[in-house]
Amino acid sequence: MDFRQLRYFVALAETLHFGRAAARLHITQPPLSRQIAALEETLSVQLVARHSRHVELTPAGADFYAHAVRLLADFERAGDSARATAAGAAGELRLGFAMYAAFSLLPRLVRGFSDDHPRITLGLEEILPRDIEQALVEQRIDIGIGMPIGRPGRLEYRPLAREPLCAVLPATHPLAGQATVDVARLADEPFVTLPRTTAPALHDAVLTCCAAHGFVPRIRLETHLQQTIVTLVAEGLGVGLVPASLARLRMDGAVFAAIDQSPPIEQGLYWRRGDDNPCLAAFIESAQTRATSNAAPD
Repeated sequence: MDFRQLRYFVALAETLHFGRAAARLHITQPPLSRQIAALEETLSVQLVARHSRHVELTPAGADFYAHAVRLLADFERAGDSARATAAGAAGELRLGFAMYAAFSLLPRLVRGFSDDHPRITLGLEEILPRDIEQALVEQRIDIGIGMPIGRPGRLEYRPLAREPLCAVLPATHPLAGQATVDVARLADEPFVTLPRTTAPALHDAVLTCCAAHGFVPRIRLETHLQQTIVTLVAEGLGVGLVPASLARLRMDGAVFAAIDQSPPIEQGLYWRRGDDNPCLAAFIESAQTRATSNAAPD
């Protein structure tokens, strides 16, 4: 039994006439008769009762017709789905991102892509910046959002957006009420930051910013997550320099202020060179359309 026989049988069941069914199928009557007979032989059951001028469905034929219609519909949907997947209009894409992207690029990229490609399932996984490259190499994710790494190796990288650093201070800090803070006035403060092994580009940007203002920061605490930095600052354990988009966090006990002479913090997309997931190109195109430069907090 094949799908051609199913189509032939459905046409016959709906016309109850070999001649009209053959005309609908754009074939002659003899091959239609042979295929229906072959189908009945395969199933070992009579599907139609033949009369001189028409045919009738047997009870078995009526039951088989209902199943055949569903099978053909499923077959058409399967074909449509396969073609959509091959074209990148359907399928699955796994996206890895560092936490700070959730306050900047990620929301608008995900929303825009999901709106444009509703048939693509987008899986999200929060990953430490240092682990995005390995997750891609091990094929645990298909694409990553992160800061530049020194040597991407087997990966492709495309920049999407840049933003400045901002200061995060305890709400009780003497500079807390200022819209813009001179970083040099933080020279004697303990800093809460992240280790270089976690996010080299961000760690170096903080040190570069402090050096441009004439000092080396006195690091009191290091933690892997930017959100944890803000939490510790809110507890009065120090000050920090974080991407400006983190100001969207609006945490009690912590205030954010702009700074002068901040090195730009860049974020972009990483993916495996030669990856054949057809959804990948669709996401890259969508992300480039929606990404903006110099992202800033609301």
